[in-house]
Amino acid sequence: MLYDLIIIGGGPAGMTAAIYAARQKIKFMIISMDVGGQMGWSSKVENYPGVPDKSGIALVERFQKHMQDYKIKIKQEEILKLEKNKNICVVRTKKNFYESKAVIIAAGKKPRKLNVPGEDKFTGLGVNYCAVCDAPLFKDKICAVVGGGNSGMDAALFLSKYAKKVYILEYLPKLGGDNFLREKVLNEKKITVITGAKMKEIIGNKIVEKIKYEKEGNENELPIDGVFVEIGLISQYDFTDVQKNKWGEIMIFRSTISHEENMTDIPGIFAAGDCTDIPSKQIIVAAGEGAKAALASFNYINRWK
Repeated sequence: MLYDLIIIGGGPAGMTAAIYAARQKIKFMIISMDVGGQMGWSSKVENYPGVPDKSGIALVERFQKHMQDYKIKIKQEEILKLEKNKNICVVRTKKNFYESKAVIIAAGKKPRKLNVPGEDKFTGLGVNYCAVCDAPLFKDKICAVVGGGNSGMDAALFLSKYAKKVYILEYLPKLGGDNFLREKVLNEKKITVITGAKMKEIIGNKIVEKIKYEKEGNENELPIDGVFVEIGLISQYDFTDVQKNKWGEIMIFRSTISHEENMTDIPGIFAAGDCTDIPSKQIIVAAGEGAKAALASFNYINRWK
């Protein structure tokens, strides 16, 4: 079967593109290993117009409900390769291969790892990458959040609703991020901030029991029940050969021939959201970019031969 469009990614960009595709009544599919992407990680979303003060999970549910109105289902398969064969885009997964006239890559980003001893061993056994997902598991326990930027502070504030104590470990001399988040963190009695702290090891028997970190040349151990890693996100798009910048983000352009937005350097392959080189990584921006990519792909499909 030759699809008109294949959308890779189930975050705000991918789901928005899918809704636009459904309204166009074209033959399309959306492939993603998860639903919601990074949107589901946010403890509270306060800047999405018309939907104030919603958790990320609640906003994901709103997106899903909108997709269900159009009977859109996400096919959960891992992407292995995206390539262009003459004028046809070929998407290979671990289970199948699919062909289409156009593709939108909206694959988001993945959490950056600490790469310290014990991290891989205890992933899922006390090491976590999503506070919104796993905070309830640490009710009345002691947790550490590694990373003092916006995501780390947001995670710590959310954890403080459940845990009896939360430590933030930041490598730099002071917390980063937005002023209003810093104020909330510093005013929360359950949260203690440790700056200038370099993570060395995650230690435990069957589950996490403590962490080791270095501060001012001295090694310290901190007894904890859980570690939440919040040191940023990375781009991993080895499945495609489209042009990327030095950070691994997919570069998008306006086609000089057809004036289509969100086109990669390979005609017929578009990209949208946090996987691209757009500077603003926000839910509302990703959704808008998904709409732009969808509209551009429709123009391309209409001219496809």
